[in-house]
Amino acid sequence: MQSATRLTLLLCAAWAAALLYGEMGAYWAAHLSCSWPSAHLPDNHVKVAIVADPQLMDSTSLGLPQSSLVLQAVEFFTDLNMRRSFQSVILPYKPDVVLFLGDHFDGGPYLPNKEWQESLFRFKHIFSMNEQRMNPHVPVYYLSGNHDIGYSAFHSIHPEVIRRYEKEFGPRNFHFLAGKVDFVVVDAQTLDGVKESKERSSSWEFIKTLSSGKESNPKVLLTHIPLYRPDNTACGPHRSSPIINQRVSNAAMGQGITYQNYLSKETSDLLLSLLKPVLVLSGHDHDQCTVVHSTPFGPVTEHTLGTISWQQGNLYPSFMLLSAGAKSTNSTDSSHEVHLPVCVYHPSADLLASKWPQLSSFCKHICKLHEVGGR
Repeated sequence: MQSATRLTLLLCAAWAAALLYGEMGAYWAAHLSCSWPSAHLPDNHVKVAIVADPQLMDSTSLGLPQSSLVLQAVEFFTDLNMRRSFQSVILPYKPDVVLFLGDHFDGGPYLPNKEWQESLFRFKHIFSMNEQRMNPHVPVYYLSGNHDIGYSAFHSIHPEVIRRYEKEFGPRNFHFLAGKVDFVVVDAQTLDGVKESKERSSSWEFIKTLSSGKESNPKVLLTHIPLYRPDNTACGPHRSSPIINQRVSNAAMGQGITYQNYLSKETSDLLLSLLKPVLVLSGHDHDQCTVVHSTPFGPVTEHTLGTISWQQGNLYPSFMLLSAGAKSTNSTDSSHEVHLPVCVYHPSADLLASKWPQLSSFCKHICKLHEVGGR
């Protein structure tokens, strides 16, 4: 009996330790595993924290009604995990700028206004900037994703979706300056649309206004949909899922695209030619991928950042820290103005997290057997 009691206490202690690590230690470990890439750089570099594809779950995610207890439970725990990740891992780095690479919601284009507003409320709660006594003036920028506004074929039928998005998240094509680096945000969902499309024309007109031959700050291109890459292109060591190849679906009667994994080669080459970025950042793929594009003006690296949500197919949710060149620097070498690592949650955190229910159940089972044996 004494050995059974000792075993019970040992198992319960292991369960408690796993629970404590999952609730607190995993986030501390994730925070300590990454740092701003600026140890050798001036203190006045601008620090940018980047998040991709939170894709808040909703009634379109599992095919369940909004009143479903299963859906509500999944939403609760997914939201909780992302909130803790953002509040306990990312915000303690004290970023100067926060950037979201699109797909804020899962069924954004299809949600009725009431549910869309509820998702917006949840999004603002999860990614609140007020929890860590952050500087209230830290700018936050948003890219539109296909799960926010849909693809080009959807826009001609439901233009109100774009208006709803822009009212809350701002314009879909814009640029902003962080330090000495110009970040160019494009609405990738419109770039391969039909030529007569108003949305496509406005996106390309914006891009061309930034492509003048005058000397300017180095540019970082921000696009939710990654640039074209040949099938089976290697993605580097951070990826944990199989490579995804190009897939494009078109609406009937030439009404535009309904889905694409990557931008077309023609669009990708034109973007690189017009903007000549020193770096490209993208999302959409839900897993990490680093590729190098060959251009006439030299190689350009693209980092596709994995999702922050453990419900969206990425075994190790991730984020990115980027240091942009200081405003006061006199350097003329644009390649030294941007520095970044990809930060992923430590695998042991996910392993332990996956074992909590089993450990808890096993511990309770042993305790119950002990109670029975003691009667």
